[in-house]
Amino acid sequence: MRYLFKRSAVVAAVGSAALFAACKDSTSVPDLNNVSSATIAGGLNAATAQLLLSGLLNNNRTNNGFRYLVFAETMARDVYNLDPAESRFITELLGVPIDPSAFTGGGSWLGYFQSIRTGKALLEGIGSAQGLSAQEQAGVRGITHTIMALELLRAWEMRGNNGIPVTVPNTINDPVSPILCTPNALAAISAILDSGATDLAAAGSSFGQIQLPAGFSTNGSFDNPAGFLKFNRAIKGQVEVYRGLAGNAASFTAAVTALNASFLDTTATTLTGGVYYTYSTAPGETQRPIAASTIYLNPSVGDSIQAGDLRAAKIKTIARVTRNNVQTTYTTTLSDPANLTGPIPIIRNAELILLRAQAEIGLGQLDAATRDLNVVRRKEGGLPNYATFTSATAAINALLYEKRYSLLLEGGAHRLVDLRFYNRFNATNLRKEQSADAFNSVLPIPKTEIDLRGGNVTCQ
Repeated sequence: MRYLFKRSAVVAAVGSAALFAACKDSTSVPDLNNVSSATIAGGLNAATAQLLLSGLLNNNRTNNGFRYLVFAETMARDVYNLDPAESRFITELLGVPIDPSAFTGGGSWLGYFQSIRTGKALLEGIGSAQGLSAQEQAGVRGITHTIMALELLRAWEMRGNNGIPVTVPNTINDPVSPILCTPNALAAISAILDSGATDLAAAGSSFGQIQLPAGFSTNGSFDNPAGFLKFNRAIKGQVEVYRGLAGNAASFTAAVTALNASFLDTTATTLTGGVYYTYSTAPGETQRPIAASTIYLNPSVGDSIQAGDLRAAKIKTIARVTRNNVQTTYTTTLSDPANLTGPIPIIRNAELILLRAQAEIGLGQLDAATRDLNVVRRKEGGLPNYATFTSATAAINALLYEKRYSLLLEGGAHRLVDLRFYNRFNATNLRKEQSADAFNSVLPIPKTEIDLRGGNVTCQ
C-alpha cells in the first residue's frame, strides 16, 4: 500500500510516504493520499502524524538506496556497477572530477532535504496534535529528530568537506540555509540527536498509537522509547567518532559514552542485532535496492581478504568481466538479483563495536581497541586474535580491514568516510582505476544547488 502526500509552501516536495513493510506489516494508517496543506495546517491528529512519520521513514529507506550504496562503495574501491548502458558509474566516480550536473554529482542530495522538510512539519505540528498524549507526542519528536539526524549524516557522508545545509527554508521566499563545513555540520547533527534523546526519555514505556516498521523489531526491540533511544545513541556514537576524526579530540570520549549507552554487546553470540531496512515484493512496496546483476566487487576486495576469513562467503569468484574500462573476477552474494527481500542494516552490533574500537584508537587506548577489534574478527571472521597493538597505525590498518569485510555493502558509507579521514585517497594507498583517476572521496555540490545560491557554495 502507498501513501502519497503533498503540502505546498509548508511541506514542499516531501515525496512518497509508502510504508516500510508489506501490507501485512502495515502501521494501520488510513489512505490519506494527497493530504492538502489546509488539512495539515488545521492541525495534526494520530492518523496524519503517523502518515507523516511513515513518509519520513520511507524517505530514509529510499535515500539509502542503490545510488547511495553504490556511489559510496565505488569511490571507496569496494564495488563496481558495470552497467553496459551507463559508463559514468565508473568513469566519473573513479575517473575525471565528478560532473555536478550529472546523475552522479547531483545524486544523493535532494531526498535528504525532502526528509528534513517532512521532519520540520512534524516537529512544528506535533505539539498540538489531537488524540495524542504528551508522551506520544514526545515519542514522535524523538523518532523524528533521530531520523532527521540520520538523513543529514548521510548527506554529509557523501559531500564531506564540501559541506551541507542542516535545515531547509520554510517557504520558497525564505533565504537559503547556510552550507556548513564538516565540524559545524557534525556538531549540528550531534545536537539534533541529543534533542531526540531528550524527547525519547520523556516518551514513556511505549509509542502508544505510533507504530514503526518491522525492521525495528526483527533483530532487537527498538520499537519502543527505551529501545529507540539505544538506536539514537548508536547514531550519536558514529557522529562523535567522526567529530573526533575531524579534530575534536573530546568527541572520542563522547563517542565511547554514547556507544556504551547504545545496544553494543560484545557478549552476543552473533553480532547481527540492530535496526534494519526491510523490503517486499508486494504491490506498491520497495524491493531490495542492491539486488542487481550489474554489481561486481572491485578486485582489491577479493584479492585482499585473509585466508580462512569466514566473510569470504560474501565473495564469489567468476570468469573475468571487462567493461567500462575496468575488469574484475569477483561478484558478491550481497547483490544477488534473486534476493529481492533481504534486509539491509541501518546500524548493527558489529558496527558499534568497531566504532568503539575506532574511538579507543583515537584516545590512544590500544589495549581496549584490540579487544573490541578481536570480538568482530573472531565472531564474524573466525580468525585468530590480533596481538595487542603497539601503534595507532597498525590498529587503524586492522580497523579498516575488519570494517571493510564485516560492513561490505551495508547501510552506510563506512569505508568512504574512513579512507577520507585517514588520508588514504591517494596513489600510495589505492590502485589507480582509470588513467585519469581523480581519487574522488566526495561528491560535489549539485549544479542545481550551486545555481540556486548564485554560485556561492562556500561552507561555513
